[in-house]
Amino acid sequence: MKKFILLLFCPLYLLCPLYFQLNAQEISHQNDSIKQWTPEWRKKFLSDRENPEKWDSPHYIEDLQNISQHKHSPLSIGVFPVPNYNLYPGTFDGVFAANFDIPLSTGNRIACLINGNSKTTLNSSLIGDNDTDFFFILAVVTDMPQDTISYDDVNVEAISRNHPDVISQGYVRISPNDKVDYVSFRAANNDAYAVVNMRLFNLNDGNIVIIVPQEDGSLRSMQINPDELLTFQTLRLNLTTLFTENEAIKRFLNTRQDEFSQLNHLQ
Repeated sequence: MKKFILLLFCPLYLLCPLYFQLNAQEISHQNDSIKQWTPEWRKKFLSDRENPEKWDSPHYIEDLQNISQHKHSPLSIGVFPVPNYNLYPGTFDGVFAANFDIPLSTGNRIACLINGNSKTTLNSSLIGDNDTDFFFILAVVTDMPQDTISYDDVNVEAISRNHPDVISQGYVRISPNDKVDYVSFRAANNDAYAVVNMRLFNLNDGNIVIIVPQEDGSLRSMQINPDELLTFQTLRLNLTTLFTENEAIKRFLNTRQDEFSQLNHLQ
């Protein structure tokens, strides 16, 4: 199953192709040249969040109308009033969530869940000429086949309602009764973290996390900081090359019972 979601202003969720360019019309406002999120901006954001005079009515109405039309996991999504996006630095062009599969020679597959934010004045120093900040890529080895009926084998979604912070979540089923869940976010100050089945990853150490389920029911993780920034044009090719040609990563992907689990199994 291939599922692609582009989240813009409203409605909250829109389907899009993987290589759809984020070309929402740029919003002009007085803060569009500010490149740093300061403690003063954070204080203003927290104050505005609790001030009804700063809340955005169109977003609120759209969310109330659309929130029940979509499944959300692992966290339920509540409808909160949010401040108008134009009040803060970081021009909003859209957030991005998508998934695709990379088949392995062993017959199973790697489900890749892609989480990104459009280029803003706040993240431009991280991504240079790229138009998207792919702040988190989760790659999960799974034996489960694609679910072409209920589309429940993979789910991925990104939310802009914390703008200029961005949060995303999703899951990959690794057995009929088990799955790998995650929540990830890129903060306005460019810190980024992901929680995968309660393991915490600082994404500034590497935005690609590989998860390999083990025969004993445990999980193994590998965190990678790619040699070059990933773009829409290079994303699938670079990930495929990384997972199928790098010998150390190939060994990791194909190991379902490592020495540690073998030793502990014998005890």
